[in-house]
Amino acid sequence: SKSAYINGKIKAPNPQDPKFEEWEDNDNQVMSWLFNSMEPQVYEIFAYSETSKALWDFQRDMYGHVENASRVFELQQEISKIEQTANHLGNLKRKWDELKQYRPIADTVEMYTQREEQDCIFQLLASLRLEYEDLSMDMVVCGQWA
Repeated sequence: SKSAYINGKIKAPNPQDPKFEEWEDNDNQVMSWLFNSMEPQVYEIFAYSETSKALWDFQRDMYGHVENASRVFELQQEISKIEQTANHLGNLKRKWDELKQYRPIADTVEMYTQREEQDCIFQLLASLRLEYEDLSMDMVVCGQWA
């Protein structure tokens, strides 16, 4: 019942609202659960988050698998270079499964179109000669191709 605090469905009431104290207690409980699941060095990064939603959003942005363009590009390069061996299908399946984490099913036509355009760019970059490889990776990491 507390997931609504991190997904934004339960919003903070006005501090003057009598329900604010109950909301704050519940939100602090959720933050405690999140903090208790972290390694100490990770906790230090997020210790001053104001709400559980802010804490969750920061973690999702930092560690999340969705829309990580540079990793998607790396995976697509690795997939295109996998050599056919006895465990060829196993190697491909592992890469495809990881790719699904970074690129779940598109929710909208716009998202699907954007991914299709990214795939074309990734294929172009993957096809460049080795002397251009550092340049292409810099562009992906900097987000110029995302």
